[in-house]
Amino acid sequence: MIEGHEVVSDKGAVAAGPPEAARVGAQILEAGGNAMDAASATCLACAMVQPQSTGVAGYVSAGVVLDAKTGKVWSIDSNSIAPAGIGPEMFEVTPAPEGGPSLNEREYFCKVKDDANVHGPLAVGPPGMLAGAGVLHERWGRLKWEQIVAPSQKLLEDGYKCRCAGAVKSLEHVIRRFEPTMKHLMPDGRLPSAGDIWHRPEMQPTLARLAEAGWRDMYSGELGRKIADYIQSIGGVLSREDMAEFEPRVTDPYTITYRNATIHGAILTNGTLSALEALLMLECFEPVPDDTVEYWHRLAEVFKLVWRDRLNYLADPDFVDVPIERILSNDYAMGRTESIRRFPEHVDKRVPPVPKPPGGTLHVSTADAEGNVVSITISQGMAFGSCVTVPDTGLILGHGVCRLDPRPGLANSLGPKKRPLNNTCPILMQLPDRDVAVGLPGGRRIVCVVPRMAHCILEFGASPKDAAFAPRLYVGEAEPMEIQETAPDGIADGLRAMGHEVNVVKSIAGGAHIAEFLKSERKVRAGGNTWAAGVE
Repeated sequence: MIEGHEVVSDKGAVAAGPPEAARVGAQILEAGGNAMDAASATCLACAMVQPQSTGVAGYVSAGVVLDAKTGKVWSIDSNSIAPAGIGPEMFEVTPAPEGGPSLNEREYFCKVKDDANVHGPLAVGPPGMLAGAGVLHERWGRLKWEQIVAPSQKLLEDGYKCRCAGAVKSLEHVIRRFEPTMKHLMPDGRLPSAGDIWHRPEMQPTLARLAEAGWRDMYSGELGRKIADYIQSIGGVLSREDMAEFEPRVTDPYTITYRNATIHGAILTNGTLSALEALLMLECFEPVPDDTVEYWHRLAEVFKLVWRDRLNYLADPDFVDVPIERILSNDYAMGRTESIRRFPEHVDKRVPPVPKPPGGTLHVSTADAEGNVVSITISQGMAFGSCVTVPDTGLILGHGVCRLDPRPGLANSLGPKKRPLNNTCPILMQLPDRDVAVGLPGGRRIVCVVPRMAHCILEFGASPKDAAFAPRLYVGEAEPMEIQETAPDGIADGLRAMGHEVNVVKSIAGGAHIAEFLKSERKVRAGGNTWAAGVE
């Protein structure tokens, strides 16, 4: 059954961004695939249809998987990693005021010569997106790998409407610096338009190679060598060894309990730890309705604390001593929220001197009637990542290196083989009556929106559609806050009366995609906003 922005099925469902990609997931379910097969194929299709948001060579995929056969939940961490040849002072960095036009000025309060950590060969580390989708299928999929790739091949063969014309136009000045990228994204040397039908002919042999040789070919095989050799030839440091040694981490997830639910998230350096920390803090309070000023004030004060912890302490735990167990403990949450509970009307107006990280993504949630559930977030970084394309492959490489702070001496600073901090927050919630996969794109705003949507489900029993459409709030380490214009009447004015600095905005972060397994009914429900859903 399909109704508005929600679907219900007795077999399986997919919630994803581009409708063509969601339909690919539905085709996989129809062919007898499970939720893992569908998620993997949908990720690949997203990379075909929306290359500005993710790519086969995108820098990250982060996921949480519930395997119905064993009942076990797993974390997939396929974040890019800095090449071994990257040094802590690789880039020429100078101070700059906050708020400039470049990523470095906006996020790190500095300038990097030529923005070399953002665009170009030095921005490239081993791409994580394909490895994450590949290991998802390899560990839990049911169909053959070539069946996972085939729908994306068919997409390119049949053609589809261009979805990246605006992004190409806005980055034309960068794209024209890299001839293979210009050739791939600007056929015949002209800017694409939204009505163009795309086939991406350079990508077609790449998919054929991946279908035949397997996804690992892009790391230890012919494609991996081609990527590394090209990057080295144009001044980068990514090596064949960096590519061949890259391996997604499949581990236990981070797990907390919230009242009668168990919540799982992907491990660092993905952003889910912060979303879980927010939920632990919210559990320290007696519930109040979300049509009250008290609710939104409390949410804002909790998010400030979460962001301060995030920016002060979080980084690759292989390089920095991150107090993970402490942050995910109830005692820490109680201590951190004590001042909010003691002084419930106080507005924290401090502006702590901490750096800000960047963001941007797509998200896929799938579930099937066997009880398998997947939540996976995939990203190119900023639009088209590094803007470097490997000639004759259609592979636009992500820019994971720019997710590491170019300034030395900080927790998330550059370092060889270091994983960058990112904002992806895929979570999987196990409630008595349903298992729910939640996620969305939206850069740093993801970190606030995911716990808000989870809270709607956990405290108010929201359906996937209702949680996706629920009003949102974002605030980082300091105000002003953003609150969605769909918030109940009087909330923004009530927050201002308390002393908050409030900006009312049309939207916060991107379209949410939520899928769930309804245990007693043995059915699947999926929903979202600015969305597409595939159903079998």
